[in-house]
Amino acid sequence: MKFNLILLAAISVVSALPVTKQRSTNPYLTCSAVDFECKIEQTKTCYQHANECLRNKKVDLTQCDEISQFCKEIMYYNELIIPEEEESTMLDNDTTEDDIVVEVPSDVTVDDNDNSDNNTDSEDDLNSFEPIKENVKILGRANYQDGYLWFGLTNSGIEYKFNGKTTIINVTADTTSYGEENPARIQIYTDGKLYLDTVITEKMTDFTVNFNDDAEHIVRFIKVSEAERGSIRINDIKADSSKIEPTAQASKKIEFIGDSITCAYGVDGVVGDVFSTKSEDGTKSYAHKTAQKFHADYSIAAYSGFAILSCYPFTGGRYTDAQLPQYYDKLGYSFEPNQFDDGTYQLQNTKWNYNDFVPDLVVINLGTNDNSYFEAIDESILPEEKLAFIEEYEKFLAQIRANYPNTEILCVLGMMGQEVYPEIEEAVKNYTIETGDHHVNAFKLNVQNTDMNGLGVDGHPAAQSHVDATYELVGEIERLYGWTSDPNVNIELNA
Repeated sequence: MKFNLILLAAISVVSALPVTKQRSTNPYLTCSAVDFECKIEQTKTCYQHANECLRNKKVDLTQCDEISQFCKEIMYYNELIIPEEEESTMLDNDTTEDDIVVEVPSDVTVDDNDNSDNNTDSEDDLNSFEPIKENVKILGRANYQDGYLWFGLTNSGIEYKFNGKTTIINVTADTTSYGEENPARIQIYTDGKLYLDTVITEKMTDFTVNFNDDAEHIVRFIKVSEAERGSIRINDIKADSSKIEPTAQASKKIEFIGDSITCAYGVDGVVGDVFSTKSEDGTKSYAHKTAQKFHADYSIAAYSGFAILSCYPFTGGRYTDAQLPQYYDKLGYSFEPNQFDDGTYQLQNTKWNYNDFVPDLVVINLGTNDNSYFEAIDESILPEEKLAFIEEYEKFLAQIRANYPNTEILCVLGMMGQEVYPEIEEAVKNYTIETGDHHVNAFKLNVQNTDMNGLGVDGHPAAQSHVDATYELVGEIERLYGWTSDPNVNIELNA
């Protein structure tokens, strides 16, 4: 987030500051303790480097986080040599600690996740709120239980508004979600703009958001990596306000059901990279962008490698563990148990209450991994297995319809191959004939343009391919249902 951050330099006795050498681990600590013009320039340079790091797809995000931490130290680190003449110039007899106020230029991007005494309000001055529906708008699938809000699915989280300047979101991660290999990736948006993009590295984290002005603000906190790699809990929310409130419900709601494509698997990486949740960003998926174009609330139930009938036959035959429909009524699915200090839990053992999110439209994007299965099995059983796929697809349509009697259903496929689309069309036709339900449709997406857009990790769609698919899907939704997208919503990569 770009904003003017007022930094209060509480220096009571400047002459008592330690006279030591610059700390070697932070290359940006080159200014004397009270040379604030120098510190401002160094802070600006540091955050420019941090932003360049974040834009570099080949750099590990932990390196960018480290630069960000360097930037936060610049204004407050005082263990530097202070020339006597500078000290006397900066603090004359009429200067007090209350007079020392430094404003960082507005073009400095500050990703603030620091809970030091530099915050405008101390935690003692903040009120505490539970992450319940009366206080926050819940995004995606999440369960409030035992005093915390638990979730793991792509782009799930919360959104709320408050009148004030400071808010803190306290989060606990399961053991997978703060591990080194595949930590939970978190994004925070403030008043519609990206404020923080980071990964969780500790069991418990306070995410602090500071605004420059005391006014009404909107905060959105989402987990943009997928549930297979762990879950998190929001324990409480603090704010310098008498209340926090959920933002308004949108007039349209869309649920997206899918696999790694819908999770935006590897979208921030390139072919040849080893997958990590650090390269997964659900906000760059066609699903998120489609919801944006319609100003719709969304829920994403998607898992990498999942299918209708089977993914690649690792065990020689159908790999039924990867059949998504069996987990559709669950809070999520993780490879490893969701282990917290108070016990071990599993998303896939927790029922989802369909009444918590009733969509106007369900978009199913499954079949890509089934094609991997079809290509790997013996050709002699391929016809019967394709028939089985059609039957399972029809059953899944019936499962969705049983929970959402009035919802439109749109079955799509194509971004990573269209081979199974004829079977999807057949399933939709059979279901419509058998049930008389004419609110189920099929739509074939174009295959990603790899020559123009490149590829993400493991051959998955690059960010531009998600943009292209969004325009296709938005156009079909407008054609089929008469919805109107917002031409002013910019979903391009430079937005």
